[in-house]
Amino acid sequence: MSGVLFDLDGTLVDTSIDMVLALQSLAKENGIGIEADFVKYRELITYGSRALVTSIFGEIDKNELSRLQKRYLEIYENCLTQNTNLFNGMKEVIQYLDSNQISWGIVTNKPVFLAQPLVENMPELQNCKVLVGGGMTEYAKPHPQPILLAIEKSQIKPEYSWYIGDALTDIQAGRSAGMKSAGALWGYISETDNPNLWSADKLLNHPTEILNLFK
Repeated sequence: MSGVLFDLDGTLVDTSIDMVLALQSLAKENGIGIEADFVKYRELITYGSRALVTSIFGEIDKNELSRLQKRYLEIYENCLTQNTNLFNGMKEVIQYLDSNQISWGIVTNKPVFLAQPLVENMPELQNCKVLVGGGMTEYAKPHPQPILLAIEKSQIKPEYSWYIGDALTDIQAGRSAGMKSAGALWGYISETDNPNLWSADKLLNHPTEILNLFK
């Protein structure tokens, strides 16, 4: 059975506004004023809360970093879906997959305690076959373990299926898991990234191009 597994942030959904506003709130709590520069900070979302926190506070004591990361996630959890939406065109992709009985799921490094309620609060994602989030496996992407778990749970055949993500680590994980891989160029890609060097099977400029993978 063929299928598709998606990365979450920057691929399936645009979470950047809520994540950056949460970062702005964390900075304000600690006496630092930052502008909600969505272009600047959205590029860091791929690298997780550590990268976002250190972009504001710099290299700090690991205990303080841990405290700030925890507090950031608490703030973000409280505004999880206020401004989060599917990327333009993704609703049509999901409808196509559902109507053609093509199994689809989500594999993300986002902690599962955040990823699960986010998905559950988006009606368009209710047919998600499997969700693997951060903390469910020993290793995170780029290790293939999270994707392998999703393959096992969804029973898709990896050699006939796609993993789609907006980062090199997504492509590496998908390929290592035996799936075909596609780069989502609408995602959180920085000026220093070069997707042409990722060795992806496909590079997609818009979500609706996903439809061509199954025609």
